[in-house]
Amino acid sequence: MDQPTIIDAIRQSPNFQAELRYLARGGYEVASEPRLFKHLEHDLVRVVFPTTATEITEGTVVGLVTLYDRRERYNVYAHTLCAGPGVNILLKAFDQPMPPALPQPAPDGQRAIRQFVAWKQAAWTQFLTEELDLGAEEASRLWIARFWKALDRMFGGGHLLGFSPEDELANARAAY
Repeated sequence: MDQPTIIDAIRQSPNFQAELRYLARGGYEVASEPRLFKHLEHDLVRVVFPTTATEITEGTVVGLVTLYDRRERYNVYAHTLCAGPGVNILLKAFDQPMPPALPQPAPDGQRAIRQFVAWKQAAWTQFLTEELDLGAEEASRLWIARFWKALDRMFGGGHLLGFSPEDELANARAAY
């Protein structure tokens, strides 16, 4: 299956549609095109769609993550990614019974997850400091760009579509 076919199948899936409706209740809009696309082991594909949120607080929904099974041709799940220091418990609970969909083959996948979890905790402290110094809008812009850079790095890098965190960060630095 090619990338557009997978994206369309995800967008049409009942679980993706349910999450869209749920997020709309909170005033969130999910972009029509994904920001991250990666083929994983075992015929799985990770696809992450950004929201249009531009100013964040803890709990702001910044993305909708999905897992597509190419072998079975269905979207396994869709769930939110939020701003803040925490992550979905299934991401870091290596001993849980749910089958993992590692961002990279083992052991790099587990290491990358641990680094992302640590990044989220440290980045939230940095956001809170920058919010005081730069204001909520600029601190949010920086955190969102760094979030996508860190998420892409967890998947091994080079999987972002139509978005350059480096350009966002350079533009932000040029502004102050």
